[in-house]
Amino acid sequence: MNKLALLILLCAAVASAETRRLAIVVGNNAGTGEMPPLRYAESDAGKMARVMVELGDVLAEDVMLLQGQGVDQVERAITEVRDRVAFFKKSPDVRTVVFFYFSGHSDGEAIELGHQKLAYARLKALLSGTGGDVRLVVVDACRSGAGLREKGGKPADTFTIRLADTLQTTGEAFITSSAADEASLESSEVMGSYFTHNLISGMRGAADASGDKLVTLAEAYKYAYDRTVVSTAMLPVGAQHPNYDFKLSGQGELVLATLLKPSSVLVLPEADRSLVIDLARDQVIVEVVGGAREVALSAGHYGLRLFKGGQGYGGRVTLTDGMRHVVQMSAMTPIHSSVVVAAKGGPLVVQRMDSPRSRAEAGVGVSLGGTGRILAPQGTAQGPKWQLRADVEPLTTTFASFSGGRFSGTLHLLALGEMSFDANPPGGEAANEAGAQLRVGYRLAVDLWRVQLGLGVELGPGVLAQLYEARAMTVVFAFAPRMTLKVRIAPSVALIASGDFSFTGLNYGATASDSGFNWFVYPSLSAGLMVFF
Repeated sequence: MNKLALLILLCAAVASAETRRLAIVVGNNAGTGEMPPLRYAESDAGKMARVMVELGDVLAEDVMLLQGQGVDQVERAITEVRDRVAFFKKSPDVRTVVFFYFSGHSDGEAIELGHQKLAYARLKALLSGTGGDVRLVVVDACRSGAGLREKGGKPADTFTIRLADTLQTTGEAFITSSAADEASLESSEVMGSYFTHNLISGMRGAADASGDKLVTLAEAYKYAYDRTVVSTAMLPVGAQHPNYDFKLSGQGELVLATLLKPSSVLVLPEADRSLVIDLARDQVIVEVVGGAREVALSAGHYGLRLFKGGQGYGGRVTLTDGMRHVVQMSAMTPIHSSVVVAAKGGPLVVQRMDSPRSRAEAGVGVSLGGTGRILAPQGTAQGPKWQLRADVEPLTTTFASFSGGRFSGTLHLLALGEMSFDANPPGGEAANEAGAQLRVGYRLAVDLWRVQLGLGVELGPGVLAQLYEARAMTVVFAFAPRMTLKVRIAPSVALIASGDFSFTGLNYGATASDSGFNWFVYPSLSAGLMVFF
């Protein structure tokens, strides 16, 4: 009976214990000057801070995000964490976990914060001085594994740290993105470093191998390790191997992220790879490889890039609080992409990620518009000129893409019917005209999901019937730079608007008796509808 009472008391003590987590998240694109600036270190820090608040059980006020800051600011943040830990420990039931993350340059001996350096030995001493019961340090930088040398750090295919989030563990874990002699790599496709990208993807659900909606440190590290090695193995600079070192006592598992009560859930379909882009921040925040998978996200607008059978597909979804959205492959649109990979401070490497096929489509559009000028004799009133355009696009070919969109080139034909009239003709004589043109053109365009912006040029012959003179017909030739806007309102239907400045030449003078080839310049605007097939 006494043993049962003791057991109940122990269970009650564990249940009443409280964990407070504090995070110092640091990103700095600049180094000491020996290496060029990074592109994504500071945005990586922002993504890490966000996932710690959303899923890592860290209160927003307990996250210190330092982007582009120096050594003084980092040391000040660590001192602040030390003071908070001391305050929390005034309650005997409160235990603390201190999380430190850095993304930026490293020379193997120190992290670089702009033109300043913070040695690994001092960083560890400062973090140890916080008094946190568990201290987890993640460094994403070139040669960051060298910071583990005095503790015998090594790469590992599996991860054996077992931490108790029931507060039975004390000590520290030190994780780095690369070995002592390796570069840490950034990618323009994922808009971040490979290791941080994979670690965050794991925390959002990709690493939940057990399916219990809890991503442990062991699961997150193993996923990040495996995916980082696989993603970089075929690059000319060689594979990147994360490292770890730890001094811990206790047993159990430290839960790094919980998926039990996410704001929203996105269920990705069966695909070789899936990327989720936060459109508001223009950031790739999740990657899932193989099989259907649920990922935890906040409410917002997201772009999708899925790769299956060598072909890329794109789409877009909007999530609201509490929403569970299942993505269907049938709703995706074929895309094409390439990847730019860069070592943190090293040379660029370009890698093609999917098959180099082009996406082609054709379309027919009709639009109505007008100009502000009539090709009329001098002194004649310049009334409005109405135009009916029939735009035929026999081939639209996608030849490059980027995150969230693509570049395309369009060959098109334009049949242009014209009718003009004078609203207030002088002397009762209206300088009315009718005409037709046939132009051929080519347009370069950028597609941003449902919106396309294009700029091109058209040229071709036509005829102009001068209804106000005995000389009834004139041959014309037009050269027109043209800007277009298309907004997809359905997979095969778009609203179109365009404007051009037409340089039109014709054998026409100031009076009917004049001769000679003259050029006229006038703008036009039109809007209508286009159907693709």
